[in-house]
Amino acid sequence: MPTPARRVMLLVLHPVFALTGVAASVAGPLLPSLARDFHLTDAQSGLLLFSIYAGMASGALVCRGNYARILFTGCAAMTLGCLGFAWIPRPLLFPFAFFYGASVGAPMTAVSLFAGRNFLARRAATLTLLNFTWSLGATVGPLLASRLLAVASWRAVYSVLAAASMLAVLAVAAAIRDSEEIARATPETAGLRNLRLIVLFAVFFFLEVGVEWMAGAWFTTYILRVTGATLSFAAAASALFWGGFLASRGLVPLVLLRIAPGKLLQGALLVGLASASLLVAARFAVLLIAAIVLLGLALGPVFPLALAAFLDRARHTSDSRFVLSLSGFGGAVLPWLVGGVSAHSGSLRVGLFAAPATLLVMVAMLPLLGLSRRVASPVLPPLEPAAQPSGDPLP
Repeated sequence: MPTPARRVMLLVLHPVFALTGVAASVAGPLLPSLARDFHLTDAQSGLLLFSIYAGMASGALVCRGNYARILFTGCAAMTLGCLGFAWIPRPLLFPFAFFYGASVGAPMTAVSLFAGRNFLARRAATLTLLNFTWSLGATVGPLLASRLLAVASWRAVYSVLAAASMLAVLAVAAAIRDSEEIARATPETAGLRNLRLIVLFAVFFFLEVGVEWMAGAWFTTYILRVTGATLSFAAAASALFWGGFLASRGLVPLVLLRIAPGKLLQGALLVGLASASLLVAARFAVLLIAAIVLLGLALGPVFPLALAAFLDRARHTSDSRFVLSLSGFGGAVLPWLVGGVSAHSGSLRVGLFAAPATLLVMVAMLPLLGLSRRVASPVLPPLEPAAQPSGDPLP
């Protein structure tokens, strides 16, 4: 594929991926407003989050075949989802939330798989930069919500997203073209070994994405209850979590010049465990904000490093749709679990104890996955005019 065409595609993929980050991250900051207008309890709010994130996970399952076509269809569906969400009646709230999630999840997954298929020679570098851009979008989402909540309502947020999604449809149609893939046949990815690889990574990503969305979904509500701040301030403060993601993913290439990827991953999870523990223990605003930022910094590099390692070892890039789909269900189940525990116990703080517990399990899984010693590094030379053959391993 000629270099100019690859560069044009990247110029389109980055803003589209950022848009999915915005669409995915606004659910948490808007949750208090949605709960107020639709008269939702904590348990019902958790079910609403489950519907959105389960939809995202289901959207990942359709990502097989031509990823360019899936990107186009997904962005078109996201346009309809955002328009509809702005005016949905109460009886249709939960099923439509599922559709909205699916309309976000399909293009979000398709971007990662498109990059994994079409940028083989620099796969890890491309994925890391794309995840940096996604984190930028996820950081902008709460800030956008905060600004619009101050002058309008949550419906204005979805109206803005609908307009941006329509622009994404036009850009994808004009610039994105997919290529075919040749399956790898190596001892590590054959038969039951490939299935074991998929299952183990799927469980790991289920937990990792579950922690991310648990934090992103409930932090605005948690800040409101702990600090008694205004809704606009709480929505803006929750952006610090995604800001931590953004900063850490931007710094990862520099850090990896001195620290091995496996050590970085292991250290990030341990710091995440400590910061999540501080989060549920903090009773002062300063400690709470510090824990939120630190948790974002710690979790930022985990997903791209682990995904690059999986794509390096899997038989097909499309195999990762199962991993990404189950990870999406983690993003649905854990926020729902927090809402259920909060409603049962009468304390959101008790529900958020799920965060350090989940991170502890992830740390224990590292030796089983081999991630503590074998992770593809995202520090790679610039793009070359031609990609490696699809059967080659990562450089």
